[in-house]
Order: sequence, then structure tokens, then C-alpha cells
Amino acid sequence: MNVSFKILKFNLFVTHFIPFVTDPARVIRFGLSPTQVTALSDFFTDFGPKYKTYTDPVLYGPVAISAINQAYIDGFKLTQGIRANIKSDTTITLTSEERAVCNIKKPDSNPTSPGIPKYSPSLVCISRTALTMAIVAINTSNPFKKGKDKGVDAIGVKMAIVGAGTVPQPADYVRLDDETSSEFDLLFTSGQVGKTAYIIGFYLNSHNEAGPDGLPLVITIA
Repeated sequence: MNVSFKILKFNLFVTHFIPFVTDPARVIRFGLSPTQVTALSDFFTDFGPKYKTYTDPVLYGPVAISAINQAYIDGFKLTQGIRANIKSDTTITLTSEERAVCNIKKPDSNPTSPGIPKYSPSLVCISRTALTMAIVAINTSNPFKKGKDKGVDAIGVKMAIVGAGTVPQPADYVRLDDETSSEFDLLFTSGQVGKTAYIIGFYLNSHNEAGPDGLPLVITIA
């Protein structure tokens, strides 16, 4: 049994985030629409049993992995969109509790950019299990250094999944969750097996300013 840390972390996030933002008073405060509230509630109801199955040693297997990975992908898109709306609403001054639960950083008191990274990471697949790839982002000019370089706050990742023998177009790439560690997991579903993933990494500074894209890691999903 090999449970993804990304899934564990996401479960912890949604367990707090969804009940918090769907509280009637906060629905009004954050300007959530009825459609968004319903989508969050439906996702929360669906995700719980899938997570329980995924973390049950008896029920764990390819079906449970594929189901939780798809739920993560869908849930990430849903919650990311709502978090982005809350963050961009200039009429709301977020409390410390709201920032913590919604995972929204406090704005930097120093508006001066720390400098945009001028180089890009090389992404390497270091291990594979069922529908999961462990990736490490390496600075090729200093490949033996562990962790992120000074001035790098996170690793941005975008990915395109296409049929075998197909080269993706720029519009095919989807921005994934930013990674705060140089080692992270990528999750896939059973419907993507046999397809080809093109994965591009780039460095981000503390102002979320992106450096240049790295070369794509091209790998067949298995």
C-alpha cells in the first residue's frame, strides 16, 4: 500500500476548507454562488467515501487509486477556482483564520520583487507506482543540491496529456498545483493509461513571478 502524500494533504485541506466556506455567513461574505455551494457540497459528499476506500488496506487497489486521483483532479480545479476568487476580491480583508483555512498567503509587506528566477528546473521521474509518479525538480547547474535554491519559493508545473505519438500544443497544457517541495507526486487515472504526459516545470519567486519554462519531461502513463 503506497498512499500519496498529495492525497493526504488535500484531504486535510478540503476537510477544513469546504465546511468553512459553505457556512451560510461566509457564503455571503465570500460571494459564493448557489452553483458553487452545491458543487462544493456534492464534491465533499463524494470525496469522503472514496478517500476512506483509498486508505483502507483491504480495499486499496487500482480501482480505488484511479477513483481518488480523479476526485483529486476535479476537486483541485473546483477549490482552486474558489480560492482564486476569494483572493482577488479587493472588498474583503481576510482574517488570519480565513487565510489559514483557505491557504491564502498574506501579501508581502515589501512590494519590491525579489527577482524573477532566470533559470528553469529539469524534471526527473524518480519512481513510479500505480497511477502515481514521483518527480524531482533539479537545478542542472547545481544538480547535487537538495531542496530549492535561494530566491525560489515554489515550483510551478503544467502538464499536457495526449495520445501516443501526438505532440501537444500550448493550449493543451494545464497548470497544476504549485509545489513547495522540490520532490512531489503527479497523479493519473486509469483512463489516461497508455497516453503520453508532457510535464513542464518552472521556478516561482515569493511574488508568484515565474521564470522560464524548462524542457518537458515526456513519459508514458502506466
